[in-house]
Amino acid sequence: MIKAVIFDLDHTLFDRHATLRAIAPMFRKNFDINDGVTDEEIAEKWIYADDRYVYDGWRYIFDYLKENGIFKTVPRFDDYRSFVFRTFAKTAVKYDFAYPMLIRLKKEGYKVALITNGRHELQYKKLSLIGLRYVFDEIIVSGDVMTEKPDREIFLVMCEKLGVLPNECVYVGDNPFNDIGGAKSAGMYTFHVKTVYSNPKAPAADIEINTVADVPDALCLLEKRIAAE
Repeated sequence: MIKAVIFDLDHTLFDRHATLRAIAPMFRKNFDINDGVTDEEIAEKWIYADDRYVYDGWRYIFDYLKENGIFKTVPRFDDYRSFVFRTFAKTAVKYDFAYPMLIRLKKEGYKVALITNGRHELQYKKLSLIGLRYVFDEIIVSGDVMTEKPDREIFLVMCEKLGVLPNECVYVGDNPFNDIGGAKSAGMYTFHVKTVYSNPKAPAADIEINTVADVPDALCLLEKRIAAE
């Protein structure tokens, strides 16, 4: 029986693509952009790079932008990274369906929680911007503890906080390695949110979903599978 649903944040509970589009004009103001490159072109290339390389690291995203004609004068990577931290702390576009879905799960008796890699200040600011800071029963930000996803320990710590066993939990996330692989190694069930480029070498989730709006239906399906075992 599933007692808790635990979520990732980035690319799972807020619209990262819409967020990148929203901050493209700020990107232009902050950096020296090549002549003729529009805000839409900045957003499209940024989204493509983010989808392809988000699991490899921000350096790869930056290198793609650099190599594909965005910059007239290439900034230092540290300046680019600082810009991303600043703007993501001020701009995060919510999925309208995320909050109602979480409230529905709570009303149906599930505990809801969040495990996210990142810095405390940045991740909590994102949660505030999308209106989800106070909806969770428990939150773990990797910057506050001695481990991060995909280390199974961070998932087990959450189980202790919630008072549940790993096989009573579902972890919902977009990253097939940090989220799905990490949660599976801890003994949890997993839902993979297909928001970015998929890797054929990635660990298989128990159920694939398009957005977190599909979580309630996926839980019903999973519960039936468990009951039939």
